[in-house]
Amino acid sequence: MSNEDRAVTGATDESRPPSATELERVIADWQRFRASLLTDEELVEDENAVALAFKLVEDNQEIVDPRVTLSQLIDAAVWTERRFEEAKQLKAKYDARRARYERRLEEQRALIERFMAAIPVKRHRGAEASATLGEAPSSLVVIDEQLIPDEWFKVERTLRRGDLRDHVRETGEIVPGTYLSNGGTKLTLRKVA
Repeated sequence: MSNEDRAVTGATDESRPPSATELERVIADWQRFRASLLTDEELVEDENAVALAFKLVEDNQEIVDPRVTLSQLIDAAVWTERRFEEAKQLKAKYDARRARYERRLEEQRALIERFMAAIPVKRHRGAEASATLGEAPSSLVVIDEQLIPDEWFKVERTLRRGDLRDHVRETGEIVPGTYLSNGGTKLTLRKVA
């Protein structure tokens, strides 16, 4: 049986038996995580699909088989990822909305200033606010950055982490202040449908 078949069927790696201590630890971590979810008002209120994947409402029994818990956790991770993507889309939508309002506000302020100059008035009151025209402080106009001395520039040091990693991997060079990790394991979730 291949590793992929084992993953799909839930079969264990036959080369080593499950560690009771490790299973106890992961189940204790799961129970702490689940307890924190049970008290998370936002989860119950806004993210019912994630809560249902965990079966928080109807499943009050003790864990019998860790594979059942693992299945629930995988399903909940998929729903959480969906909520994460929705939140990203909402953020993009609201960022665009904020930018629209920012543009409109700039246009409105410019129009107010033009109206006040054309009427002419230095102060005017609306129902929500009053507008006042005053003297603006002088601002710096830069015509050629090349002529400005270096002391007026901020220099930032940024580590090119990816380039450095690739260099160390390819050459084997030991760069002071760095080392390559062992890599460990990497979890991949592939949606069924």
